[in-house]
Amino acid sequence: MIHFFTDPYKDELIYSAIARYHYYTGNVDYKDTLQELFGKRSIIPSLEIGSNIDILAKNLGDRYTAENIIKNHTIFPFYSPFLPKDRKKELLKEIKYQDGGGLYTKLGMVAGSICKKDAIYYCACCAKKEIQEYGEPYIHREHQLQGVFICPHDAAELKKYPLDKSNCSRIEFIRLDKKLLDLRNIRLVDDKYYDKLYKISKDAYYLLQTDLNNIYKEKILDRYKNLLYEKELTTTSKRIKQRELYEEFISFYDKGFLELMESNIDNDDEYNWLRVVTRNLKRTVHPIRHLLLINFLSGNIENFFNEINNEYNPFGKGPWTCLNSAAEHYKLNVVKKLKITEDYKSRLPVGTFSCECGFVYSRKGPDKLEEDKYKIGRIKKFGKVWENKLREYLREEKYGLRELARLMNCDPKTILKFDTLLSTNYLKRHNNTIKAEEKVVESKIGTIYKEHILNTRVTNPTATRTEIRNMCKKEYMYLYRNDKKWLEDNLPLKSKSINRNKKVDWDKRDIEFVALIKVKYKELLSKDSPIRITKSSIGKSAGILVTLEKNINKLPKTKKYLNQIIETVEEFQIRRCKKIIDTMYEKDECIRLWEIQRSAGIRSKDFEKIKSYIIHYVNKKDKRDMYGKKGS
Repeated sequence: MIHFFTDPYKDELIYSAIARYHYYTGNVDYKDTLQELFGKRSIIPSLEIGSNIDILAKNLGDRYTAENIIKNHTIFPFYSPFLPKDRKKELLKEIKYQDGGGLYTKLGMVAGSICKKDAIYYCACCAKKEIQEYGEPYIHREHQLQGVFICPHDAAELKKYPLDKSNCSRIEFIRLDKKLLDLRNIRLVDDKYYDKLYKISKDAYYLLQTDLNNIYKEKILDRYKNLLYEKELTTTSKRIKQRELYEEFISFYDKGFLELMESNIDNDDEYNWLRVVTRNLKRTVHPIRHLLLINFLSGNIENFFNEINNEYNPFGKGPWTCLNSAAEHYKLNVVKKLKITEDYKSRLPVGTFSCECGFVYSRKGPDKLEEDKYKIGRIKKFGKVWENKLREYLREEKYGLRELARLMNCDPKTILKFDTLLSTNYLKRHNNTIKAEEKVVESKIGTIYKEHILNTRVTNPTATRTEIRNMCKKEYMYLYRNDKKWLEDNLPLKSKSINRNKKVDWDKRDIEFVALIKVKYKELLSKDSPIRITKSSIGKSAGILVTLEKNINKLPKTKKYLNQIIETVEEFQIRRCKKIIDTMYEKDECIRLWEIQRSAGIRSKDFEKIKSYIIHYVNKKDKRDMYGKKGS
């Protein structure tokens, strides 16, 4: 055991600590240093990970363990969570006890490498701080990761150390010499992909800092499938919709950025990396590509790993709610059996809930609001508890059909059906009363539908009979079957019967429409969820869309005002981004372009067109905050 060693700093590679040890001991031959630390002179130094770590730890004393050195002073944790369980154990043994031959090949750092680094990298800001605090800089492990170009601490561009490893002896340990460092801080603020590169560097650093020893490729794959299912990119059986995934992924990351990260995707290739990373194959995929997918699926790497054991269910976690109104446990979470299938048209998940009381119902998912769990799409089976309750009500012979339907939470026709099935025949003996009740209900429905059609006519005075029919399909069909005469009397005249000499005061209407549109325009602008200002959105909101589409040329003032307020797609995107930025400033959050883009849901190629406007607006907000609102 040696009695002196240069203890590694935070996130310093063990390679760097050994290089400092060699320097301070004054050893001339690197083989002497290898003999002292590893007990043999044939070790070949490795920058990123190393080998024979167990021997090194024992020679350094009780303060060190092989596990601690590997976890805190190598880049192995960067690869660790994405390795299969058995391979991870095998590789850890090699790092601890063997010479590391073939180690990088098994990790995927050779054939599967991307954004390879052929030199040692450093951050000028970090090095400057270390020289001030410790009197010397050191080699950070996070700066050597493939695919990381920005320092996660200072957001500065990483620089290449001028001393080339390939021109040095194989057994030489390179120590950072502050005389050779360029300590100027160069930032990529205006770079097209700066925000994305910075986020990747921070996510990569999270992998180094977090204890993910119990996370394996198998768990990662399950988490991917759950999140893809949540995004409706898998079937209910968790089969991945590869074409849709590819299209959304490419939309999220433009091809230029993927090319920069050496992660282009050929969707015609059955074994492109995006397909491989979402399949249970023996192939390993580079950690950077995993980070790209995690950011696409979750946006927050911490949440991704914190919830890695959570399985997504479109209907929430069980037990689920029983909606049998006849049961004592009505609206309580007692249902333990749920079967999820897929709607053959919409491909949405359909949940079938089966309670022990015999009540079985289904509904389409996913549940988005708390009240969704109290909805029934279809009752498949009522069960004995429900039937016995209905039998009790029927034998009491004091309830009408509609009241029974309300008590049993079902359709009146269902009551009639079970009255026969249960052989109570109460309703058959009171047929006249039932018919009278039905007439009262039908009368109420008819009145509501008539009012709806009349109101539609008022808000669309120039609409034709066909247009009214299309706007009130349900109401029209009901009244056509039950009160056709009323329809004929209250719908607009058929086109051949219209009095073509009847004149409309278009000037008056023009003025009225402008006033109405101004009100609706303010209402649309004040909505929490921005809506693009178009002729259609204004027309629908004001109830005058048909007139605007058919007679806009007769309304010159309205047409002029609409042209002033109608937004292009880009103008709407800019307004939406400004609203997000305002909210961020109110919450005192850090402003990042990629976060604004994601919150606004804008594709990268479209965001590039408006990026300069957004940066200008952010700078303007910054100045306003700096000098005060009055100074702006």
